[in-house]
Amino acid sequence: MSESLITPENLSMDLLEEVFDAAYMESSIDEDGDLKVLDACTVYLRPDLERKERIRLLAIFAFEEASTMADRLICVNNINNEYIVVTASASDNGLLIFRYDLMLAGGMTKKALVLSVKRFASIPKDAIQDHGSSIVR
Repeated sequence: MSESLITPENLSMDLLEEVFDAAYMESSIDEDGDLKVLDACTVYLRPDLERKERIRLLAIFAFEEASTMADRLICVNNINNEYIVVTASASDNGLLIFRYDLMLAGGMTKKALVLSVKRFASIPKDAIQDHGSSIVR
């Protein structure tokens, strides 16, 4: 993997796909146009292709249908209080969403992107185990 930088000027889905192919990580473009990368959990990369200033990382899980919105909010609040790298949120349609934005100002090496995705992917399962094991599928 060459160490050229990922910058706002060269950000593209093709470039992101090439980075993860070179890192021997399974990836594909999903039906929404996001890059789906398989690691400790499935991570979706959603680059801001208009302003090209960031890449949003997402990991999505489902709450148990029987869980209440109050239980879901307690879960995400506890995760957000303890885990500083990610932000968790509960959607209206029963999803637990983890997110983190990678900023591209000044550029990011391809290795840094891969390591950032791996670090991000390592967090949700621990956070769910700590704060949502009884209400997250």
